[in-house]
Amino acid sequence: MKEIKQIIQAYKAAAEQGRKAVLATVVHIEGSAYRAPGARMLITDDGRLTGAVSGGCLEGDVLRKALTVMIEERPMLVTYDTSDDGNDIIGVSLGCNGIIRILLEPVPFTGKQTPVTLLQIATELRQPAIVVTFFNTAERKHAEQGTRMTFSGDNYFICGPGIPVSELQIAGDIYQVMSRKASAFVEYPKAKGQEGFAAFIEYVSPVPALVIAGAGNDIQPLAQMAAVLGWDITLIDGRISHASEDRFPGCRIMISRPEEAVQKIAVDERTAFLLMSHNYHYDKAILSAAIHTATPYIGILGPKKKAQRLLQELEEEGRGLRLDQQERIFGPTGFDIGAETAEEIALSILAEVKAVFEQRPGASLRKQAGLIHQRRTGFIQSMQTYGVLLLAAGASKRMGTAKQALIYNGDTLLRNAVQAALELRCGTTVVVVSDEAGETARQLDQLPVDIAVNEKAQEGMGGSIREGIKHMTARYPELSHVLIMVCDQPFVDAAHLRALIGMQQSTAAPVVASYYDNRKGVPALFHRSLFTSLQSLEGDTGAKHLIEMLGDVVAAVDFPQGSIDVDTKEAFQQIIGSSN
Repeated sequence: MKEIKQIIQAYKAAAEQGRKAVLATVVHIEGSAYRAPGARMLITDDGRLTGAVSGGCLEGDVLRKALTVMIEERPMLVTYDTSDDGNDIIGVSLGCNGIIRILLEPVPFTGKQTPVTLLQIATELRQPAIVVTFFNTAERKHAEQGTRMTFSGDNYFICGPGIPVSELQIAGDIYQVMSRKASAFVEYPKAKGQEGFAAFIEYVSPVPALVIAGAGNDIQPLAQMAAVLGWDITLIDGRISHASEDRFPGCRIMISRPEEAVQKIAVDERTAFLLMSHNYHYDKAILSAAIHTATPYIGILGPKKKAQRLLQELEEEGRGLRLDQQERIFGPTGFDIGAETAEEIALSILAEVKAVFEQRPGASLRKQAGLIHQRRTGFIQSMQTYGVLLLAAGASKRMGTAKQALIYNGDTLLRNAVQAALELRCGTTVVVVSDEAGETARQLDQLPVDIAVNEKAQEGMGGSIREGIKHMTARYPELSHVLIMVCDQPFVDAAHLRALIGMQQSTAAPVVASYYDNRKGVPALFHRSLFTSLQSLEGDTGAKHLIEMLGDVVAAVDFPQGSIDVDTKEAFQQIIGSSN
């Protein structure tokens, strides 16, 4: 994040001086590399470099190619193979073993949006954002590649007159990346009159933030180190003599009562609290307020008995903390590195906060088996190649009435299931009904779904699956996966459906099923290689039968609430009662 901010400042300075500039972005790697995808560098025509795309070995050649891009005013995708010992271009061994793709794109100083202004939009608010950079491996100088889109605060910002892949095509992938909080590399197939493109869909999380209670001398090195990292820093203290801009330049200063200060701070999952005021009651007041925020880290300076005393007093006062709240308290704060001085203590604290933010153990790297960075850099297919098959043709014999029309959470079970499917923004959602003119089909009016009719619904679920797969393969031959779900599992939501797709994208498993009641079942995602098997199901044999046959090749996502379905009136009344 700090690197992006420096690039933005360098871009503004270059614009004022009228200099040409090129933005270099690591858009993909295969194997190992010093910098991850998303590393950037701004090159200006006077040879100035801001940021970095490697450990220093590629920058010289990137500079030379960037000058060509400035002259031609056309983007260029450059590929470096660091596994080639005879590569004279690199000159010095990177100590890595992989392929690095770097996109060089000219950055204009005119126009409403540019690649750099899109980065600015993505980082100016404390909220997650998405930055989309398109590249073309087949035509390395394709004019339409580049950083072309930012998604922030439910709004799209686009650079230039258009993008090589439509918003409709990419929307599902953006929401999938946003939900998983992990960047992805997506391949988009060639369409009529269009080139095939890949996209680096980058998840940009808010910059880490520190809220420090106290403004003593020992906090100055902590604030300085955090500033070097580019973190946001807020100091809360009641002493005007200590908490000042002169002592803590660049920090947000709040001279306030603890409870009032915490209420004025926007706290998220990338915000850490540090209780370092050396005033027991002040720290206690901060702790009492901070524990009810979204912070994952509350560090307490001092011996372990101080943290224990704080928790004990809160318990005695009837404000005892739940176990999950206690797990967010780190007292004493910091890693055990033998720290003694204020500077060393600051180092240990920041290291632990960083580890918590990244959900890492903080162990010595030499003890780690495998790669240091577990990066997922494989290309995945677009969400447009995924389809949802919703089975809603059942007669509800045990229920005695059409379960599809039962009202739950303000709408029918069927419409709730459809809305969860539509939130995926995938290629298609097909609903199988027993009668196109019936009440079940009428519920789907005004919803963007396909309706497939199973005229032999009385034969069972196998027939509905056959009819649905037949409909989908005929109308949407590009589908690579089908997610099968039913409408009588009221707790199925878009988050769980995304988790199934995310598991498939991570593991490439041919089937990903939901796990509940010590078994695997629907909702479940199937690769197209199993479409023929799905079409062979008969009678009341559903997808669960195929899942059981495949055994260990089926990946699973825990979903305890999947065991709750609506089969009888009694079961539905229990569900209604538990939700009230």
